[in-house]
Formats: sequence, C-alpha cells, structure tokens
Amino acid sequence: MRAVILAAGMGTRLSPLTDKCPKCLVPVGDKPLVNYQVEALRAAGVDDIVLVIGYEAAQIHSHFGTTVRYIENVDYLTTNSIYSLHLASAEMDADTFLFNCDILFHPEILQRMLQAAHANVVAIDSQVEWVAGEMNVILDERAQVSAISKALDPQACQSQSAQLVKFDAAGACAVRDEVARLIQLEQKQTYPTSAYTPLIEAGLLYAVEVGDLPWTEVDSLEDHEKAVQQVLPRLVQAL
Repeated sequence: MRAVILAAGMGTRLSPLTDKCPKCLVPVGDKPLVNYQVEALRAAGVDDIVLVIGYEAAQIHSHFGTTVRYIENVDYLTTNSIYSLHLASAEMDADTFLFNCDILFHPEILQRMLQAAHANVVAIDSQVEWVAGEMNVILDERAQVSAISKALDPQACQSQSAQLVKFDAAGACAVRDEVARLIQLEQKQTYPTSAYTPLIEAGLLYAVEVGDLPWTEVDSLEDHEKAVQQVLPRLVQAL
C-alpha cells in the first residue's frame, strides 16, 4: 500500500501563515498539518509515502528527511494539483491512498476505507451542509458515486467529499491513464477528480461515510481557525 500526498501549491489563501512556510507545514495545534496525515498513514500500516512538493520544497525535505519520498513540481506556480499527480504517475501502479496535504482527519477514516467492501472508495460526509464551490458528490442508495466535482449543483448532491481517496492497483492505473490523457489535452488547471471519470463510468467508485468523525479542509484562514478551535479538540479527544 502506498500514499501520494499532493503538497506543491503555495496556499495563498492561508497567507500570512504560508508567506514563508509551505502549506503542509502550517502548524495545527502543536505540529504541522501534514504530520497528522503521515502519522495516520503509518498507523494504518502505510509506510511508502510520496510527497509531491513545489513551493518551499527545501523546508519539506528538511522536515521529513529520508522518511518519505519526494517528487518535485517545479511548475507549481502555473499548474494545478492534477499536474502534480501526473508527475507522480509512476507511483500509480499499486494500491494507493491519494490526498491533498490540507486535509486534517481522524485516523479511523483510513481504517474505514481499507475495510470497505469496494476497492475504490472516496470518504464522504453527508452530515455537513453541501454548498456551491465545494467538492460535492452525487451517489445512489448503494453508495455508488456518479459524480464528484466543485461544479455540481448542491441541490442535486447527497454529500461532500472529504477529499481522501483509496484505489486498488487497477483503479490507480485507470486514474493514472486518464490524468495522462487530460495533461496531453493541456488541462493542467483542473482537479484530480476529473481523472476519476473512467472509474465512475464503470461503476467502480464508491463512497464511505465518515461524517461522524472529525475532519476538515484547511485551505483558508477561516478553515485554519475551525481546524484549531473545533476539529482538533474532537480529534484529540477521540484518540
């Protein structure tokens, strides 16, 4: 089992916290955001961790040393996370967790994904209010995903993605191939979710409910305050 964490962007919405610090190393409580992810992965038995880095890459190298592997996106200023994933395409040949570096989550979420009945799953929260512009999800009564996008009409959705995904080797390869196709079409500003289309169309992507567990995206100063004041205390209390 492998994990690919996308951590190349500048995190401008978290300024001034990210003025001289990469987003993944922004403190949440007493440790950097990405440490929570790495610790959760290792607790789940995942030791092969790949970070796709860009902005302030040297700080991340210094922080983790040789305990993780690195891929560098030198074009982080002009590309989106799908291009970072494209650079990691050689890693998408095994069972793989895929996340952005800005998700704070309870480790039990990974266990639920590993124990799910289906091989390719995305963590979802049906208990939050899904609003326009978030990564919303449409799924059926069997939890089969039919759409996942920030462009979806919230009225048509049933949940919000927690932006944590697990693929088996075949699913990871399908996503890798679709990423390559999108990059060839110069779609470097889209999101990795655009590459889930082959799995969705084949009926192979399912949702795992995690709304009862603490998690949040940390993409803005408001998100960071929520993470520190609301989510972290629940996470610490539950551990």
